[in-house]
Amino acid sequence: MAILKHLLLSLRAFLRLKVYRLRTGIGWYEAKAMIFWDAVRAYLTQLSPPMNLSQRRKSDENYQWQPGRGIRFILVNKRDGSVRSYSSEAFFAFHHVNAFEKGSDIFVDIASYTDSSIIEALYFQRLRAGDPVHRAELRRYRLPANGATADYELLTTESIELPRINYRLSNARDYRYAYGIGNRPDRPADFPDQLVKVDVHERSAKVWWQENCYPGEPVFVPAPHSAAEDDGVVLSVVLDAAKGNSFLLVLDAASFTEVARAEVPHHIPFGFHGQFFTDQNLGGASPALQGWG
Repeated sequence: MAILKHLLLSLRAFLRLKVYRLRTGIGWYEAKAMIFWDAVRAYLTQLSPPMNLSQRRKSDENYQWQPGRGIRFILVNKRDGSVRSYSSEAFFAFHHVNAFEKGSDIFVDIASYTDSSIIEALYFQRLRAGDPVHRAELRRYRLPANGATADYELLTTESIELPRINYRLSNARDYRYAYGIGNRPDRPADFPDQLVKVDVHERSAKVWWQENCYPGEPVFVPAPHSAAEDDGVVLSVVLDAAKGNSFLLVLDAASFTEVARAEVPHHIPFGFHGQFFTDQNLGGASPALQGWG
């Protein structure tokens, strides 16, 4: 019954949001250019970026960056369907990290870029030319209970992308740790070449890197029956460019030091997102996975 009530409230809030779009002129494709929903207790959050859809060209080239329009955060109350809007200076993002309610305010953590030029920077010809890869900032935006402007603070000086957290303990809650890939500050033109663990409470970070190695998205796997937020391991598929092969890296999540690695005799192409499955998830009985998850 509680689940049904939650779904009905979410549906009502979603419909209210559609009506709000029609009233304010927010187009469907514009809003869908970058939309995320956060189950932040009683709210749904939408981020509307300053981009227009032309539908005249292919893929991402359809979107035109218009920084003068700024950013709109749209907050929908799932209890009563009421909608609030917040404005902020323009920025671009691929991924948000987490969002939570604290006191009467909503906080949204986002891997943010100053503009959309990161898209062109990731084109293959630009990467081959050695052009600098833009660094994403971990920003915390505050949506105040009283006000219509969203301000932000930097949570670390380290760059972060493809962020992950301990979703079982921390999703939509006031969390402490985030994991991601990043760029070493002394090599701005390089492809993401380090793993990052950010302590958003202490505003500090730990990193793992190895010469000529390029990690993929880190996946946090909690230890059996864990209670601490960083009790577990972090998995990442890493390309060793010097040797021409890849390996699965296992880091202790708390200390962020290497526990083990499993090499393969070939390279594994870069991906965006991955997931860890237990033997129960897979329906098998793998001894190596028993007890995890």
